Amino acid sequence: MTTPVTPIPATITVEEFNRVPTAELVDRVADLFASRTLAAALVDVRPFATVDALCATASVLFQEQDEAEVLESVNAHPPIGGVVAAGSLSAAEQAAATEQATEQGELQAIRNLQPTYRDKFGWNFLIRAAGRDSRQILDALVERLAHAPEEEWPVVVDNLDAINQLRLRGFVTGAECEEGDA
Repeated sequence: MTTPVTPIPATITVEEFNRVPTAELVDRVADLFASRTLAAALVDVRPFATVDALCATASVLFQEQDEAEVLESVNAHPPIGGVVAAGSLSAAEQAAATEQATEQGELQAIRNLQPTYRDKFGWNFLIRAAGRDSRQILDALVERLAHAPEEEWPVVVDNLDAINQLRLRGFVTGAECEEGDA
């Protein structure tokens, strides 16, 4: 007889993060990061005392990933203004920019420039869209198109790390220990 598996809630505390069975947590965190390797590395170094400690460790582990793994994660993110699954993390992150942009034509400009970006660099345009409006995203896209690939790659990596941090903080919330309690 198998024991029923309780699904991981949409948000959990640090204490719950530390207790969730490894395989289940790796699956959930891999969805956040678009990287099973990074998810497994993070889950393997539990426990964490605070969300800040968890996020700092995730960032360090992310920086240790090889370029092929990072590139795969970058390209797992859908284009801004493209087709995204309703209710997905990308849909939520892009919501403000895409809803507001439809009236101003900026969204169409972003859509039109993204293939040019991909052709030039070989990867998807990636930006932490949460908190940015369509004008800011379009301006960043235009500016970044002027970069050389070796100049653009660190910008992409920084944005992916910022997205990972945002998603991780959205998943692991509240009720953590204070730094002095660990």
